[in-house]
Order: sequence, then C-alpha cells, then structure tokens
Amino acid sequence: MSLRISICIVVRNAIHDLTCTLASLDRHSRTLNLLPAEIVVVDGYSTDSGYSLLIDWSRPFPCETRLVQQSPSGIYPAMNLCVGLAQAEWIMFINAGDLLMDAAPLGPALSFAQETGACSIQFESAVFRPGSACGYWVPRSFPACHQSLVYRRDLHECCGLYTESLDIVSDRLFDLSIRKYGRIQYPALLSATQVSPANASRDPKRLKKDWMITRESDIPFDIGTLGRLTFFLLTIEKQLGVSLSVWVRLRISLLMGRARLVQLG
Repeated sequence: MSLRISICIVVRNAIHDLTCTLASLDRHSRTLNLLPAEIVVVDGYSTDSGYSLLIDWSRPFPCETRLVQQSPSGIYPAMNLCVGLAQAEWIMFINAGDLLMDAAPLGPALSFAQETGACSIQFESAVFRPGSACGYWVPRSFPACHQSLVYRRDLHECCGLYTESLDIVSDRLFDLSIRKYGRIQYPALLSATQVSPANASRDPKRLKKDWMITRESDIPFDIGTLGRLTFFLLTIEKQLGVSLSVWVRLRISLLMGRARLVQLG
C-alpha cells in the first residue's frame, strides 16, 4: 500500500512537550499503521536529548519514520523541510506539544476527500493549558487550526512553500491560499494544542513583526481592528503569564453548553 498521510513534527529543545506528543501517537499507532501513515520529524539540533528520545522512540514504532536535524532557523524552514521529506499524498503538522486525540477519523475523511475532489480537510481541535489533564473542545467549531488541518502535499506546487521570512503567520497565509481548491469541514476531534503566553504564536512582538512584513510586501493579510486589539491583549497576557482571554471565553462556552471537557490521556 502507498502511504496516505505524512504526519510532520518540528521540535527544538522541548523534550517534555515532545514526550507528550509521541505518547499521543503511540496511543493511535495501530490506526496510523493501517492507514498507512509515516512520521516525519525535523529537529533543530536540540541540546536537551530530544533527538536521542526520537531515535529510541522510532525503533519500535510500527509506522515508517524519518528523522532529520536542521540548523535552527525558525519554524517555517523546518516545516518546509518536512514537506520536502514527506512522501505521502496528504500532510498534517502536529508539532511538539500538540496531541493527536483520535486517528480514527483520518481514514474516512481522506476517502471522502478523494471522492469529492477536495484538497484539504479541516477537522476539529481542542485546546488545553500546559500540564492540564483535560482540554476544551467546542464541537462543530472549525477555527483555522493547522494542528487539525490535513491537505494534499501537491498544493505546495501551486501555492508555494511556507514563507520563511515570517515568524508565526505563514501557516495561516498558506491555509487561506489553499481554501479555493476545495475544503471539507469534518466534524470530528483530531488534535489538541496547548495555549499559553509562552507560545510563539501568542507573542505580540512576533505578530507585529509579521504584520509589518506582510504590509510592506503587499501580502494579503489584514488583522483588522480586532487584530490590533489583539496586540494589547497578548501583551497583557504575556505580563500576567496566562492566556486569560482564551480561558474566559471557553469557560463561558462550557457554562452555556457549547463546549465540553475532554481527557487528554
């Protein structure tokens, strides 16, 4: 059987997060092997024994695994290397710290996409605080979340690779560029991602830098009025050490019955 999906991971000096991510893959190893899937990992020459952990983990793991190291130069060069190494028809990124919640929907969703000609699939995702045993999931909600986005690898041929001059928004720009080729919204929980002010994606300085680059380069990315407010909120949350706006919103959704708690292990 030919490989159906490449599950890509990029990591640097995040051995605790990586351990959790690999454990989530272990829990679904049988399903992934039946797809079949491959695991592609790019490590930024970690100094915390993370690469040794990957080597030891990959030996008994049933799926084909590709491990490479690359000089650290940002997340998007590492993601682009993953794309170049991937050999399956479909790609998904689930980076260190993210969790694969359920691999069972992948097979049916990929088959449905094949039948309909869709080129990308947006699954549902949960979010959780670092160290938490459970996460928040809003069923039937499909926010742009690259940890739960699966897309055809050949989309990079027409839409290009991830923009390496950007720090945190290139995956969002790529997501916007591929939607016109057909998108399935698949109502199943696929992954969970941790949210904290320590996340690079919630760094107001990096967001502002990317915003300025897109404006100067005429890249179609406008954060709008609410986006400008985001700079202020992210700055406050960085100082507080907690992503207050996220958890307040999800707590209200939970009280209103729109969100539910899910176990992560």
